[in-house]
Amino acid sequence: MDFRDVFIGKRSFKTLIASAIEVYSRETNGALLGRNTTMNIDGVKKKVLSIKDVYPIQTEKRKRSEVSHGNIAAFERFLRAMRSLKTNIVGGFHSHPHPYEGNVLSRSDVEFIRDEIKVMSKIGQKKIEGGWLEILISIRRKNYKRPGMSKWYMCSYVKKIRCKVRTQKRVGYDIIVSAYWVYPKKIKKKKTQYGVKEAAVYVPWIIE
Repeated sequence: MDFRDVFIGKRSFKTLIASAIEVYSRETNGALLGRNTTMNIDGVKKKVLSIKDVYPIQTEKRKRSEVSHGNIAAFERFLRAMRSLKTNIVGGFHSHPHPYEGNVLSRSDVEFIRDEIKVMSKIGQKKIEGGWLEILISIRRKNYKRPGMSKWYMCSYVKKIRCKVRTQKRVGYDIIVSAYWVYPKKIKKKKTQYGVKEAAVYVPWIIE
């Protein structure tokens, strides 16, 4: 398995952040579109999975600690559309609103991804059978005592990216973006067990 680190393009990064803030009290989720490539990162050529686009799924059933397909027929239409458009789905994304589960994938997350792989394989998206990339957006609302202007900034945080966004004079969001490969580890009693490995996340430092 090629556990590549992940480069998230400007537009995709903004969409991930905005989708998590939009439904803050519940989980957001959607699909990742991308391809393997080589990029110059911090002066070094590096093999990465480049996320070219993200697609928040509009018909989901959302809760604070869970998200599921609210309309299976709509989800399958989306998958078939991606296949017809010859677009590679490389994985998915979802959020963990504070205080749910922190910055790691939960057992239920991995089980959900396992089921997604099965559905996508039947529809024709078979490349994800060898490994699925899940981007996790951990988000916490912040209330500021002193008013300030709307702004945002980000910084590296071990393998993750930390981003703080102030959306109102006294309201903002503290967000940590991380990425995990979920891959077939072994088959036991005719069932595939999956392992999880964290990947480093890179984004452009100048996002206008």
